Amino acid sequence: MDSSTADRCGYRLEVGLDDADDQTETCGRPVWDDRDRCVWHATVDGKTAETLAEAGAQPGDVLDGAYLREASLVGVDWLGDTSLVGADLRRAVVNGADLGGADLSLANMSDLTAIGADFTGATLEGAVFTNADLRRATLEHVLTNEAVFSDVHVGAGTQFSDVSAYEREPVRPTLSDDHPLEAAAWTYRQLRRIYQDNALPGLARESYEREKDARRRLAWSQGEYLTAAKWELSRWVMHYGSSPYRVLVASLLAIVACAVLFPLTGGIMEIQGEQAITYTIEDPSSAPVWWIGRVLFKSLYFSVVTFATLGYGDIQPIGAWARFLAGTLSIVGSLLSALLVFVLARIVTW
Repeated sequence: MDSSTADRCGYRLEVGLDDADDQTETCGRPVWDDRDRCVWHATVDGKTAETLAEAGAQPGDVLDGAYLREASLVGVDWLGDTSLVGADLRRAVVNGADLGGADLSLANMSDLTAIGADFTGATLEGAVFTNADLRRATLEHVLTNEAVFSDVHVGAGTQFSDVSAYEREPVRPTLSDDHPLEAAAWTYRQLRRIYQDNALPGLARESYEREKDARRRLAWSQGEYLTAAKWELSRWVMHYGSSPYRVLVASLLAIVACAVLFPLTGGIMEIQGEQAITYTIEDPSSAPVWWIGRVLFKSLYFSVVTFATLGYGDIQPIGAWARFLAGTLSIVGSLLSALLVFVLARIVTW
């Protein structure tokens, strides 16, 4: 070995992704004491902030693959904008630390304690957060595509962006060829899981709705029109399964629309004793107002009964079009009633 490099670290992180560089740059920092690696890459648990600071740590440094397991980095301000790709931060403590803009892609942050830490604008793609404590942490505008959050602890003081960074820019993920909206959907799904695990149902519901909305717009942008139409129908009729009020409004619109159409498509006939009365409007411009009102009242009654599939039989549709409309309304009524039950049951689970 060359004497000029014998006292250099020589560590190189192997990323191991097919769609990314196999390796990062070789570390050329001086070795740490009598070890064969620098202070950042030496496999020593429990490194202190003072020890790392003495190595000349500065914002913007490339520290890929840094071994910081169980490190104490409370309140440090020199990790911002650094590259910590693939870093090992298991059981590390970074309470109050500034990690804004840092690249923590593929980092392992299991059992990390990051109370009050600032991750604003950081890249967390492919990172692993298992049993991490993120109470009062700031994670606004972070990139989290393919990141894994499991048993993460957050609170009301934890700050996430209302809109994913992938939608705000939009930014394409660096570790994959995913569409920005697909990455945004992944982010919202992870947020929903985090909020559900921490008993924050309101925020979980918002994340769920944003995920479905991102998938709807993704389908339109990729020309998947059948899928996009399905999402549009779900959006307007029940707001992706989260709004019973939209189901009720859709039901009311179907009832009123058919009540108006029945007199114009053949009419309806009511049986009173041995007398049959037909309610129809052939020419609305020449029909008396009192008759129009009576016809619409009877038609609305028939529309409600048909929608609810009660089938009293006292009023019947006349003509092929009116019968077709009545049959369609009964099917729509059954579907919307089932959707209402589904949405109400779903709300209880939030």
